[in-house]
Amino acid sequence: MSNIDEKIAKLRLEQRMQNEREEHEKVAQGTKQDTEESINEITLEDVITQIETGKVTLEGETFNFKRALFLKGKINIPMPVEWFVEQVNTQEGVTLVNESYGVSFTGSYISKGAEKKTFAQFKKGMEKGFKDMELYLEWLEEGECGEGTSKISYGTYKTPTGKGELYNLIFYREKKGSVLVGNYNCFYKDINIWELLIKASIKLMKVN
Repeated sequence: MSNIDEKIAKLRLEQRMQNEREEHEKVAQGTKQDTEESINEITLEDVITQIETGKVTLEGETFNFKRALFLKGKINIPMPVEWFVEQVNTQEGVTLVNESYGVSFTGSYISKGAEKKTFAQFKKGMEKGFKDMELYLEWLEEGECGEGTSKISYGTYKTPTGKGELYNLIFYREKKGSVLVGNYNCFYKDINIWELLIKASIKLMKVN
């Protein structure tokens, strides 16, 4: 092999080794970034803490929160400031809507004479109603939150609409003939922000 050939072979080897080093560095940097994002991933508990301070930052967006009373003081819940348009606000019902983002909150209260139902029975009634209207309903999770008189049952579910699937959180409390029911929803495509905001708000809600 001539000196020129040896130099060319050496240059090619060095170039290949350099390319391999750069590739290893890219992989290492990507792994580091993924780890940092995992460590910095915001949790429901983080959002609850932020709401209590009055300000939440999620996905680069900042929301200011303030507690609001609805259904003549029956519920006390933190809400984004200047976010919703109030369509209804009476002793029996409340409806708040942000049509631009497809987010809404509704609540209703029957003070007496309501049929006694468990949350499981209430869910079955919902399922039947959706089925009768030939609509799709997929339950995602359920649980309870709050303590004492503020304890409520809740469930999250997904439903289709002409504008896309909706993510819903419905809450329910039956007590001594009275029933409190509410729904907080957003487009399913926006749950990376609104799922945490909705869940945190409901967990911080106080019921009288």
